Amino acid sequence: MSRTSTLLIYTRHLLGRFGITSIWWVIGLAIYNGLIVMTYPSFRESGLLQTKNFPPGLLKAFGIENLTEIGPYLDARLFGTLPLVLAFFPVFVFADAIAGAEERGALDVLLGNPIPRRNVVLANWIAMTLLMIVILVIAAGLTWGSAVVVDVDLGAAATFRAMLNLWPISMVFGSFALALSTWIRSRGQVIGISFTVVFLMYLLDIIGRISSMWETVHWITAFRYYRSAMTAPVLWGDTAILIAANVVLVVVAVMLFDRRDVYT
Repeated sequence: MSRTSTLLIYTRHLLGRFGITSIWWVIGLAIYNGLIVMTYPSFRESGLLQTKNFPPGLLKAFGIENLTEIGPYLDARLFGTLPLVLAFFPVFVFADAIAGAEERGALDVLLGNPIPRRNVVLANWIAMTLLMIVILVIAAGLTWGSAVVVDVDLGAAATFRAMLNLWPISMVFGSFALALSTWIRSRGQVIGISFTVVFLMYLLDIIGRISSMWETVHWITAFRYYRSAMTAPVLWGDTAILIAANVVLVVVAVMLFDRRDVYT
C-alpha cells in the first residue's frame, strides 16, 4: 500500500471520527453568532453603542472606532474573540492525536498498521483543516442568514470573507498543539501549555496596542498578524505569515514524531 493511499484512507477515517464533534461546533457557532447579530438592532436603538459610552483605553485596545454599524460592531463583538473560541477545537483534537493516543495505549496499535508515522501527523492536520473550513463556511452562511431575518444590512461576501479569515489564526494554535503532542507524552500538559500560549499572546497583543513600551513584544504574537476582514480587505501578507507558521509547525511535528519512542 502506497504512502499516498494510507494518507487518504486515514484522513477519511479521521473526518468520520471528528464529524459529530464538528456538527456540535457548527451548532454552537450558529447560536453564538446568531444571537450577536439578532440582538444588534436592540442595542443600536437603545443608544448604548455610542463610543462615548466606553473608556478610551478600551476602544484603543480593541481597535473600536464605531459600533453603530453592523460591520464594526461584529469586528468588536465577534471577530475579535472568535480566534480564542475556535482554537479550542484543533488544540483538543491534536493534543489527543499523539499524546492522548499514547496515554490510552492506542498509539502502538495504530503504528502496527502499514501507515508511515508522518502520515499520522499529516492526516490529522489535513482532516482538521478541512473540517475547520466546512465549519467556518456553514457558520458564515448561518450568520448572514440571521442578519437577513432581522433585516440588518450585512453583506454575504464580507461575512464569508471574515469567517474564512479566521482559519489561519485558529489553526496555528492547533498546529502548535500538534507539535507539542509529538514531543510531550501527556495530553493534559499539551492542552495546558497550548492555552497558556494562546491567552498570553492575546494579552500581549492587547498590551502592545495600548503601550508603546510593549510594541516590540506585540510583533511576536500570532494575534498581531490577524485582523478582522469584515470591514477591511484580507491582509494577505499577514495571512501568509500565519500560514507559513502552520506549515513550519507541521514540519516540526513530523520530524519529532519520526524520532519518538512509543511507550506502551
